[in-house]
Amino acid sequence: MQNIITPKSVISKNIERKTGKDVWRDNLRLAVFAADKIRSTLGPKGAYKLISYSRGPEQVVKVTKDAIAILDELAILYPPAVVVAEAAKMHRDEAGDGVASFVVFLSALLRNADELLNMKIHPNTIIHGYYLAHQQALKIIDKQAKPLGIVTSDVLDIVDTKRGLLTPQTRTMIMEAYRSASRQGKFDKDNVRFIKKPGCCREESALIKGVVLKKEKSHPNMPDRLKALRIAITSEKPGINRLELKMKGEGPTQIRLNIKSADQLAAYKEAENKLKLEPLKKLALHKVNVLLCEQLLDANLKDRLVADGVFAMERVDKKDTEAVAKATGARIVGQLSELAEEDLGAADELHIEQIGLEKTVTIQGCRGTTFMLRGTTPQSIDELEGAIRSSLTVLKLLGDDSRVLPGGGATETEMAQELKQYAKSFAGREQVAIEFFADALMECPRCLAENYGLNPVDTLIELGNRHANGFCNCGVAEHGCEDNVCLEPARVKRSIIRRAYEVSALMLRIDELLISKEIAKFHKK
Repeated sequence: MQNIITPKSVISKNIERKTGKDVWRDNLRLAVFAADKIRSTLGPKGAYKLISYSRGPEQVVKVTKDAIAILDELAILYPPAVVVAEAAKMHRDEAGDGVASFVVFLSALLRNADELLNMKIHPNTIIHGYYLAHQQALKIIDKQAKPLGIVTSDVLDIVDTKRGLLTPQTRTMIMEAYRSASRQGKFDKDNVRFIKKPGCCREESALIKGVVLKKEKSHPNMPDRLKALRIAITSEKPGINRLELKMKGEGPTQIRLNIKSADQLAAYKEAENKLKLEPLKKLALHKVNVLLCEQLLDANLKDRLVADGVFAMERVDKKDTEAVAKATGARIVGQLSELAEEDLGAADELHIEQIGLEKTVTIQGCRGTTFMLRGTTPQSIDELEGAIRSSLTVLKLLGDDSRVLPGGGATETEMAQELKQYAKSFAGREQVAIEFFADALMECPRCLAENYGLNPVDTLIELGNRHANGFCNCGVAEHGCEDNVCLEPARVKRSIIRRAYEVSALMLRIDELLISKEIAKFHKK
């Protein structure tokens, strides 16, 4: 009797399958659960989370209020949280700030979408209503935004939000690093590097005007200090590799060995050494005094480099060579025989230092800058690094678009009130979706009030009344509603609104969930 193949028999029994409304509900519920873990971290008085997991025999403990670090852990068990976590990472890369606000707003949008589904409103109608609302919200942002003028270190209050994390000294260092890493008005974040050194306090962090590499010189007789640097960078091993495959007729020379005596072997060794040293003639021709090589250098090459007065580093990490190339204008070449004048980089000075038990090489007088971060705990250093990275991104955004908005939930309140009026212009079910979008906007000021220890109901009522009376800059502060609590870049707020709509629409469009149980799960490294 012939077996009949049914649609159910095609899918493996090890696949868990859900369809229809169950998928919508589960996705929304799990995404909201993940996002709700971020609520209490919002604002300067936000709480920290303690995360613990096992990595082999090692127990890892994190104390953080970083939204992305928390979502990364949740994404291990909850697949829908992966979408939220990846969207949060994209927002940080683009906007630098406002990750917690984005996640809280997205959580409210998804929770309200679940209520609309309970009201028998189709997901496509919800998506269309959210689309209309987010388009109108972007117009309100453009109308309310005002140019900042001259960008000074005071704008870093956007990132610090009265936490006291960015001291005046740290702000000065951030501004110097931003100016140093900018060329023709364009900021390149790859020209800013970070080195962490636990111990002492945050105030002892410093800015080094140059690129710092955690490497040692390849030979002890090489100089510890050089000036007027001419830098060459190669990704391959100079000389002859022991296993180098070439097509017939290719390569610098064709060798056929027919050794019958000790004299012939000595002659061969001498010829081999000459071939190995041949690429170094390019360094002498172009007066190169610093060489960075991503591969291991032979002993005879090191001796020759010492004799020529060249400072060399071997086994340099790819990220380090790319950082030096960006900062000095050098180009990474394959073989040194291909080196040309335009491939060389330039810097003012090189010197060797020691950080703790590690020796470092510092290249100064170039476009690169390095933050030396200090702190009493690894968590405090990580928090400081995150704040500096966010500050640099915010400065870049303000350099491109200097418009700012009032913070503390002031912009969200203004958008919510105008959207509720805008919803009345629609006669269909889109009106309800737009109103629910407006209600979701008030979730950020609600969270701020809760984290400040205020009564959220009373605070939102007072905030709504002030905006209704024309005080559109009023937001939530530590002691209640105040005018001009802080400033936020308009591009950050636009990114929050746009990305939250896109992710919520994506979650509503998923109607089937397939989970494979055959692939083993491993914790991320």
